[in-house]
Amino acid sequence: MKRTVVIAQPAYLPWLGYFELMRQADVFVFLDSVQFARQSWQCRNRIRGADGKPLWLSVSLIHQPHGTLIRDIVLPPDQSVWTTKHLRLLTERLGHAPHFEAVHAALAPIYRAPPPLLADLTIAIVRTLAARLGLAPQFLRSSLLPVGGAKADLVLNLLRHLGTTDYYSAAGSAVYLDAAREQFVSAQIECRYQTWEHPRYEQGGGEFVSHLAIVDALSWIGFDRVAELLHAGATQELQAV
Repeated sequence: MKRTVVIAQPAYLPWLGYFELMRQADVFVFLDSVQFARQSWQCRNRIRGADGKPLWLSVSLIHQPHGTLIRDIVLPPDQSVWTTKHLRLLTERLGHAPHFEAVHAALAPIYRAPPPLLADLTIAIVRTLAARLGLAPQFLRSSLLPVGGAKADLVLNLLRHLGTTDYYSAAGSAVYLDAAREQFVSAQIECRYQTWEHPRYEQGGGEFVSHLAIVDALSWIGFDRVAELLHAGATQELQAV
């Protein structure tokens, strides 16, 4: 039986495409055993600002040694400043959207009692939203699996450990996965890249801004409609290896 695996780094309030990857997955692995990158989606994302342009929401971090793994990134002892700010900005920018109350109800408990580690926070948010969207793959964390390696080798070792022959990947991974084409072929693992057309939806007026944090779409069109968009077959799969 075909079992599709997706491997993705934990991300803060990720975009719709992150959840489209998840929709295709039987197993979704949070890749938390790789090096943390401060200026990345791992700890920040965007909503639409008052001027209609993207506004960054960044999780407050304390200094971490270079090379710290995502799983080990510790958040400040007092997180109330940044969590209060994010809830306030979300309310200011999306509070007038027709479905914001449902989004706020889902996320507010996490913001009011955030875990001490970044990966625990982002995974809790993603899994909470995934449940509301009806997405229920088997969730795993790479740091809890007996697998090592770097880049393509790590991905391949994870896939071998999970016993899959079908890997569905974000398009950006092609940069390093294509270099390992022969290894995937030898392991009889098919790697398919996501090519997904970001849908347009009513965004409260003004010019549409694409690729925002998923809370934007959820607030404007609701969980049910977003789930329909993720299941609408907007993805065209490109066989890579």
